[in-house]
Amino acid sequence: MSTKPILSLVVVIGVIALFAILGNQSQQLIAANESPAATYQKAPDNPSDAAKLAMLKSRLESKLQGIDINDIEKSPLEGFYQVFFSGQVLYVTEDGQYLFTGNLLELAEQAPINHTELAVAALEQKQAPMRKQVLASIDEKDMVIFRAKDEKHVITVFTDVDCRYCRKLHEQMAEFNDNGVTIRYLAYPRAGIGSSAYKKLVSVWCSDDKLAAMDDAKLRRKFADASCNNPIAKHYKMTRDFNLSGTPALVLDDGELIVGLPPMGDLMKHLSQKAEVKAAQVTPGS
Repeated sequence: MSTKPILSLVVVIGVIALFAILGNQSQQLIAANESPAATYQKAPDNPSDAAKLAMLKSRLESKLQGIDINDIEKSPLEGFYQVFFSGQVLYVTEDGQYLFTGNLLELAEQAPINHTELAVAALEQKQAPMRKQVLASIDEKDMVIFRAKDEKHVITVFTDVDCRYCRKLHEQMAEFNDNGVTIRYLAYPRAGIGSSAYKKLVSVWCSDDKLAAMDDAKLRRKFADASCNNPIAKHYKMTRDFNLSGTPALVLDDGELIVGLPPMGDLMKHLSQKAEVKAAQVTPGS
């Protein structure tokens, strides 16, 4: 009788036994020697939206030094959140690992839809009541006000004295006032507290004649050497709270924010349209 079949059977049985032993040993090894991955406390699979957004905000602010996030919400792009900071938007994955900046465009049938612009506009509309409430709490004695005789509209302007378009706005002051627009200035030294721009604004706010001092600063680049207790730092903090990044920053009486200086005709048309809408919303006897 040949021994080859018997030997083959022995080999097969031996291989099976060897795999069984190795498999059992590997399970024991894993149980006895947990890796760092095994001891890692995984975040809950389904945390509440609030908790998830708080975790994401914390991660981004720790990784991206210097940004102050004021809102996070789901974006139209599946798997991404849109993050708002300083009037800008970035898009980040749900785990906060990857992000990109720029406009999010949807290639719709008729024309591309800019979802970034729509998101910024929606956020501005949401924040308008807050800006209105904050500005209503500011004492006008802490402002420099060029008041229209026949006042129809009030615009609060965060201004710097070294900003080109801030000076251009001031050059149009007579036209603003003639159109019934009161301009209320708040200080925005973009270079920060203690900067040259800050000291120039202090000299205006500490002048005995603030209107004349603002004219000198904006139109003639003349600055007095004046100092006093002043609200400049308080105004500057408001610019951080409002996430302003440019000057002039115009806040209308309903809290709407306009950054930059639009053409006078366009601005007056916008103010008139808003006044008409407001008047239409007022019911008789209200």
